[in-house]
Amino acid sequence: MWRPSLSQLRDTAGALRRINDAGGPRRLRLVRVGRPEGHFLPSSEATVEVETVSGEVVRLRPELPVPFFYAWAYRLARRLGLPLASTLDPEDLSVEVPVPGWVWRVPT
Repeated sequence: MWRPSLSQLRDTAGALRRINDAGGPRRLRLVRVGRPEGHFLPSSEATVEVETVSGEVVRLRPELPVPFFYAWAYRLARRLGLPLASTLDPEDLSVEVPVPGWVWRVPT
């Protein structure tokens, strides 16, 4: 089973605390998704920017688990040079989403 490291948990907790102290999230932006790494327990690093209510931008870099068969199919398609997989690069992904108007707070 995939598990985050203690330093990743510490960094994520610190970023969540900064988001909460700045009034909560206003907008989320998925900046980048890395290629799957790892053979038996693949994971991918994502970069997420959170714009807070006060205007501060907090950057998170969580490592997310990737389904085993997706990671292997992606690697195989890249190696074989299949057209869709060769042109599709997860690192080119970028999505921005406004957060609904409800109040978001992390308990302290």
